[in-house]
Amino acid sequence: MHQKTLVYLILLIWLIIISPSQTFAHNGPRDELGGHFRSSDCVYILHEPTPLAETANNMEELITLIIENNSNTTCTNQLIDSKVDLEGYTFQTTATPKKKEPSNKTASTSVRELLIGHTYEATLEKCTDGDTANFLINGEIYKTRFLYIDTPESTNKIEPYGKEASEYSCTLLKQGKIMIETDGNALFDKYGRLLAWVWVGDLLHQEEITKAGFVKDFYDYGNYKYEDRIHAAMKDARENNRGMYASESDESGFNYFLGLFVIIGAILIITVKRLL
Repeated sequence: MHQKTLVYLILLIWLIIISPSQTFAHNGPRDELGGHFRSSDCVYILHEPTPLAETANNMEELITLIIENNSNTTCTNQLIDSKVDLEGYTFQTTATPKKKEPSNKTASTSVRELLIGHTYEATLEKCTDGDTANFLINGEIYKTRFLYIDTPESTNKIEPYGKEASEYSCTLLKQGKIMIETDGNALFDKYGRLLAWVWVGDLLHQEEITKAGFVKDFYDYGNYKYEDRIHAAMKDARENNRGMYASESDESGFNYFLGLFVIIGAILIITVKRLL
């Protein structure tokens, strides 16, 4: 009897140790804003912002809209900023670029329309985060989404390595002459942001920040000129454990020992059973 109790106790402890710590969330239907609550933790995920969602100029206004338009009262009653996942969406009061007031000397200068497949001189007006900035191009300020890369968030919400990615990007953008190269099938994304490759001197920004290990994924809006260079940079960052990938070698070691631990535990249980 004592031996059976021991076996049951070992099995119970083992199940507690190896049982998953996370639950999978059911994706509920999207509301009128284009999002839904994740059932496991009541995080609101804004997948595809609708025109109604885009009327919100800040997080406070968006939360008000969510409460008004989502029927999940259990989650809306506890909704706060940290429980809203914008999935890369940024608030903006207008979807068109803002005109910069020209000086007296440039008042008569005509603003040239941007074209796909061209390169333009640009001046940094504002660095937002790792993959977004405002540039002055041909007399207009364009909020620009850097083509192809997706860095961790550091504005509306803070993600691991978001601040590091932002600092790296902002520092790099101040290191030389900036050139904006348009590419692909469209000049702007659905949020009105200019889509472009960003050159700083002879360096391709997207390639450098990817190689530094601060790019988590790719946003593919089409077929682009420098895709292969970015993928090679990502491979280099992972192989050399840079930035957010520095922990991958530690995780692989942990997973190895965890697997070994499970195998030893299974052998231990079989051995105890045979002793009964």
